[in-house]
Amino acid sequence: MLEDALQEHEERVDALIKAAKKYEAALKAWKKACQTGHMANRQKQASLAAELAPSLAAPTAETADAWAFDVRAYLESDAWRREVQATSAERHSLRVLEEGDTLISSPVVVRAQPARLALQIGKAGWPQVRPKVVAAELKRLRDKVSSANSQELLEGLYAACRRVTRPDVMFAKLRDIYDLFCITPGWKKDNPRAAFGQQLYALHRSGLTATRAGSPFEFEYPSGKAKDRDIFTVIAEDGRAIRYYGVWFR
Repeated sequence: MLEDALQEHEERVDALIKAAKKYEAALKAWKKACQTGHMANRQKQASLAAELAPSLAAPTAETADAWAFDVRAYLESDAWRREVQATSAERHSLRVLEEGDTLISSPVVVRAQPARLALQIGKAGWPQVRPKVVAAELKRLRDKVSSANSQELLEGLYAACRRVTRPDVMFAKLRDIYDLFCITPGWKKDNPRAAFGQQLYALHRSGLTATRAGSPFEFEYPSGKAKDRDIFTVIAEDGRAIRYYGVWFR
């Protein structure tokens, strides 16, 4: 696991820092002796610094050579997804979904960039691949999703519903709305089905009840005749599966 490998390496570097602080303290005392003209201390601290300097070289080289984790292979496999999911759940009770070779954590999609030894979170390159750091960022982004984001989605659903149905009906399958949104170049890549489902769930729990113009809305859940391809399924924080089929506007 990358988390374990980095933790072990971090502890090795901590030991180097501890040794380096002793060397730094000797250098500072040496400098002070020069500033004050304290000849005895100058000789003492110069000798101590000269003694400590060689002792840093070998352990530094040893620690540098000790890193053997193949980060590229890790990012090319599904191990990074499993570890980020597990870390997110353990540290933040954050449910992160997997879709193909990506992770979905509303409002972003996470992809690996093995050649760069990095991730992509949303549209931004993310070079900090340590799982606990990635999990913390996903939690931050999830918390940042506000009612304003959900309001924008609601306005988009309303506008799309007006395009795909008659004004006297104002009901649309979410699949039809999703397909309409996907006409925009690049939109589907950044918003796969699982991500869109998470956005619907965020709107559902936002407390919003109407568009800015005052049109109330409600989601419709699938009946026995609904096709699986028309359903957006989201796993809620309590483990329940919530299935979205359509949306009504009044």
